[in-house]
Formats: sequence, structure tokens, C-alpha cells
Amino acid sequence: MISIPRFICVLLLSFGMTLPVLAGGSITPPASYSIAQIFAEPGLTSYHPEDVEWSPDGHYVSYLLRHPGDSQADLYTVDTRTGKTSMLLSGKQLAGAAAPPSSIKNQREQERITRYHVNSYHWSPKSDAIFYLSNDQVYLYNLATHQTLQITHEPGAKRNPQLSPNTQWISYVSNGDVHYLSVRGGPVYRVAPHQDAVLSGQLNWVYREELELRSGYRWSPDSHYIAFLQSDERSVRNFPLVNDLTQPPSVYQQKYPLAGAPNPVVRLGVRDVASGTTAWMAMAGTPDTYLSRFGWLPRSDQVYGEVLNRAQTQLQLLTADPQSGQTRLMVTQTDPDWIDVRDAPHFLKSGGFVWSSQQDGWHHLYLYSDDGRQARRLTPGDYNVLSLDGVDEKRGEMYFSRYTDGPLNTELYSVSLRGGTPRAMTHEPGVHDISMSRDARHYLDSYSNVLTPPSLTLVNLENGRHTLIQASARLPFHFQKPRFFTLRAADGKTPLYARMILPPDFDSAKKYPVIMYQYGGPDVPPTVRDVWGGSGFLFDQLLVKQGFILFATDNRAATYFSHRNQALVKLHLGKLALADQLAAVNWLKSRPYVDAARIGIWGWSYGGYMTAYALTHAPGVWRAGIAVAPVTQWQDYDSIYTERYMGTPQANPVGYAESSDVAAAKNLADPLMLVAGTGDDNVHWQNTIQFIQALIEAGKPYQLLIYPNKTHGISGPAARTHLFTAMQDFWQQQLKTHT
Repeated sequence: MISIPRFICVLLLSFGMTLPVLAGGSITPPASYSIAQIFAEPGLTSYHPEDVEWSPDGHYVSYLLRHPGDSQADLYTVDTRTGKTSMLLSGKQLAGAAAPPSSIKNQREQERITRYHVNSYHWSPKSDAIFYLSNDQVYLYNLATHQTLQITHEPGAKRNPQLSPNTQWISYVSNGDVHYLSVRGGPVYRVAPHQDAVLSGQLNWVYREELELRSGYRWSPDSHYIAFLQSDERSVRNFPLVNDLTQPPSVYQQKYPLAGAPNPVVRLGVRDVASGTTAWMAMAGTPDTYLSRFGWLPRSDQVYGEVLNRAQTQLQLLTADPQSGQTRLMVTQTDPDWIDVRDAPHFLKSGGFVWSSQQDGWHHLYLYSDDGRQARRLTPGDYNVLSLDGVDEKRGEMYFSRYTDGPLNTELYSVSLRGGTPRAMTHEPGVHDISMSRDARHYLDSYSNVLTPPSLTLVNLENGRHTLIQASARLPFHFQKPRFFTLRAADGKTPLYARMILPPDFDSAKKYPVIMYQYGGPDVPPTVRDVWGGSGFLFDQLLVKQGFILFATDNRAATYFSHRNQALVKLHLGKLALADQLAAVNWLKSRPYVDAARIGIWGWSYGGYMTAYALTHAPGVWRAGIAVAPVTQWQDYDSIYTERYMGTPQANPVGYAESSDVAAAKNLADPLMLVAGTGDDNVHWQNTIQFIQALIEAGKPYQLLIYPNKTHGISGPAARTHLFTAMQDFWQQQLKTHT
């Protein structure tokens, strides 16, 4: 996914149908901060709980917490029955598992851990122990005896350790394959024979990135079987990622399927632990299908898989016998544009399952019977369900999250499995990020709003008790509060949410330069929300104090619109987003306090693509732009994401040509700064190189910032400080002086 980097993904909002009165006032200058302080460890808000996990029995919630001056994190638990917080393991005891991701020298591994939220520790299925990886070995800490036991001794890097539900087996991924052995020691087994460029239980890059899978294997509830995805990548092209910081340079060959090119062939295998045999399920297993979700039914006698066709217009839910591999079709979903794969089916112990569908144009949750018949829609209304957070079968309640007030707030709701009107469980305006216990009797609420950093609260649904785990950080700075409102999209009727931050000494009789931030891509959280924006918000506050107006708006493909609205981008990425950004910039130019000749635009990832697209498809509209880690032509991006919206280059050559920054490079007429990391394994910096070559051939000037061996997020205090200082200097040069 061309995602918004975390530090800028949440910007702002509070609803208003009209722009509030723009009034300045005399403000006492507050204490200030520098760009370096924003990105230094631990940052201005200090450390927040990380790797939050629930014990399977719901009695404990655990988290890692670092402390200033100590690089290793301690592991804490909160007893949900008493609210008592205790330190379970010190960072010294956890050793390598407690080290910050920034300590990992390999940039790709560092980004894998942070980008995909890889946990540093795990609960035993019986809630009686914690296990974790440290120095490439798995350790088990027994909560009753307080003893730590090393349970693996084999050499080699390990990932994704799991204990079988009966806690008799430990498994992990090494060298592309799932290995397993008894926790008491003994021989080590593989789920399938090793083959070069064939992954058994390790996820290929495109599945992890675009289908948001986090594990390539699952133990059955009775511990008899391991279901795993096998990905044959032999036909997938290699992309060389060169590290020029070593001598001699080193090369990592990444398997990266391009739009229209061969995909990994993925099939579902089931390993019988007792017999040592592997059966293959009769589902997927061709270059034209994806296994987007898989897992086990509660009784362990059936494995399920979601099979998505390559065009992503048909999704089938199938079950299979783990021994014979014979399958049964339960449900088929179709959509003429694309299907968003989100929640896996939640199978109920009492029978039936809850599964999502966009059949009515909105993403909703439905109850199905055992035979796959749809019983009822559980979440009626003109909104999209963002996540299924939990199901309490005993009480017959289901919990889910959705936007309210357009995209501004994210709230938790509950609804009866028998149907009825959903009820809001959270009420404070802002964003509630929910993590619910397996039994759905408790939940963690990570809450923030645009001016308030996140707090973390444990909520007991049985007695209504709220236990504050960590309060919001108190910052000694005066922030300019964003103004929130709606404006009209390019169609003249659709309201788009927008935000604006004004300088502290704003005078409506003066004219100010404006910096527009935009993203533009489908299927990501909206740019405009009432949520703490982290380091991106802190940087914006520095810019407004320098006399800039900060502005952002979404477009009609934002996730708070219906699927039919979002599908307006089909086959023509860039076109709709640009039309709505043009409507926004024209609105800005009509404001008496905006200098129409000094409006800049920037974005990261898809937003970088849209910045270059805007300056090459609407030259002269903006004064200047910054494009960070941009896709520049969709032929260079991966198959799953690109084909979902664009089809293949072979079937849609006109759409690919119209959406290309490279093809339109000759039209560039405004200053543009390009930024790229040479180690980016998501948006390869080949995109930037190809765009630059087109600019050279057209005789167009450009500015370029290169970050050696940095990945998509261009992470680290030094790189971030350098980049954002350069961005600040660019805006000062391009927008602060009339031309």
C-alpha cells in the first residue's frame, strides 16, 4: 500500500459546515522547540506504551515501556480485575527483545518491524507464560515460577515464533520455512521441504504489504495441524536494492511483482504434526488468484481460506478438510470495481460467522449461518465499518469501530448479534483506537484529538470501570488550533472536509503564503481527522509561526465516502484527486488573506506521486512542490495495489499513460524538490530516477535529496532532521518572497 508515513498520517479536524470567523489576537510567545528536538529520541512527548497485547484469558493487558536514558524497554502488566500495574520483566531480562527497533542496523528489517507492527514478545496460549525472541533464540518466562528457559538452540535468524495451543510445540520461521519442535527439545521439523525462492509459512512482500497479512502460518485449535501459505516466487522478477554504504557495495535481490507481471503462486498447505505429512488444500494455487485470508474453524476439523481473483472483483470463502484437502464453497462476493479485503470471517463457537461485505455500497458486517447463507446485516447505515473489534458470544454482543461526523472522529460501537440499532460506547470527540480482549469483556482505548497526544485507558465492560494506564503528555507550548470546515469538490456539490492552521499573529488584511499537504490515494485513513498528528503536526506548528498558512483536504476517494464514490478513481489514478485539489486551491485563491502567487503543495508516497502529478498536469497553478518517495508511473509499482485500481498495463494502456508523471515531465513549469531513499523496498527509487531522466530530456530543472540506504519512511533522527530542515528552507526560499 502506498501508505501515509505514521508521523504525518493524522493531521486534524473538527466539523463545521462553514469556515469559522478568522480572527487573530495578541498571544504571548510560548516556549519553542527545534526540528531536531521533534525527531530526537524520545521526542517531545516522551515514550508511550508499545507492543500492547492481551493475555488470551483476558485477565491481563501487557505493554513495553521505555524510559528516558534507558534504551531497553521494561514489560508491564495490568490486572484487568484489580487495575493494578506491575513490572513483569525488566529490559535487562528481556535482552534483545527490549531493544528499540532503531538499534537494528538493517534498514529493511527495522522498517519491517515498525511498519508491520511486529511484536517483541507474545503470551502463551494458556496465559501462563511470556515467550520472546532474543539473539535469534526463543525464550520462555514462566509467570508462576519466574523462571526463564531457552527453548531453541538452532543457529540462524528466526521470526514469528508461536506456541501451539496445548503449549507442547514451539514454531518459528527461519530461512523462508516454518520449523517446529517440542518445547522439551528434540528434532526440528519443517512443514515442507526447503526450495530456493519458495516460502513455506513466510509471507512474501506483496502479501504482507498489500493484503495486510501478518503471519504466514496458523496452528489448529487442537494443536494437531499447522496451516501455512506456500509462496512460489520463482517466476517473480528480482529488484536489486544496492547498499552503497558498504565497501564493496552489497546487493539485496527483492522479489517484487510488478503490475501486469508474474505474481507469486500461493497455495494453502496443512501439516499433520503427528504423522509428519503435508496435505494441500484445493484452493488458489495459480498466478491469477490470491489467498487473502486463512485460518481455522473453532472445532479444528476445517481450515478456511479467502480466494480473491487477480482482478480483485470476486472473493470466495471456502472451507477444506485438513487431511483430504477437499473444499466446500460457502460464500461468493462480487463487485464490478474491486473488493476491499479487510476482516477475516469471525467464526462463532455457537455456529455461524460474522463477515464483512460492501454489497450495498458501504463496508458493513453481516451475520451468516453455518451453510454460508446471509442471515442479517448487523451494521446498517451510510457509513463504513473500519474494524470488527470483538464478539461477546455469551452476551450476544458485537463491537466495531467507525467514523462519525464525516472522518473527524473514530468511535467504538456495540450491536446485538440478533440485530438492532448500534450504540456508541465512546463519546469524546477525537479518535478512539480500540484493542479488545479476546472475550470482549475489556478494551484498551488509545485516545487523542488534534491538540492532545494519546492517552491509554483500560475499560472494563462488566463494571464500567476506567483505569488510566498512561495520561496524555503535557507539552509546554502554545499550539495554533486548526480550523475545520468543508468545501465543495470539483463536482460542485460533494462536501470535502478540510483543515487550516493560521499564523499566531494572523491579520485578515494581510496576504499569506500557503502550504498545502495532500495524499490523494484510496483506502487509507483520511488526511483530515481530529487526531494527534505527532511529529508532522509539531513541524506544521513551526511553519505557522514563520508566517505560513497550513492547509489540507481529502478527495472523493477518501475512506469516509461510499465504495461507489471511491470507485470513481477506477482506471484513472490521479485524475479525480487532482480535480478536487484544484477546487481546493481555487477556493484558497479566492480568500482575501491568501497570496494566490505563493501556494505550495507537498506529499509523501502516494502524496509524492500526486505532487509531481499536480505540477506536471496543472503547471502554473502552484508556486512549488515537494514530492517525497513518489511513485512516478504505475508500471513501476506492485501488482496487487496497482491492478486493484488500474487494471493491468496491458488492458489499460491509456489509463497508465494519462496517470504517469514521467510521461508528463515535459510540462513541469514550477520548482520541484524530489526526495528518495535508495533502499526503499516499497516505492523503489527507480521511480525518482526515471522521472529525473524525463526531466533532463525535457530540459527541466529539479532539486534532489537522496538518503542513502533509507527505506520508505526515511527514518532516524539524523535523516528526519536533515529532511525537514531542507523542506523548511525550500518553503522559505520559494514562498516567502514574491516572484
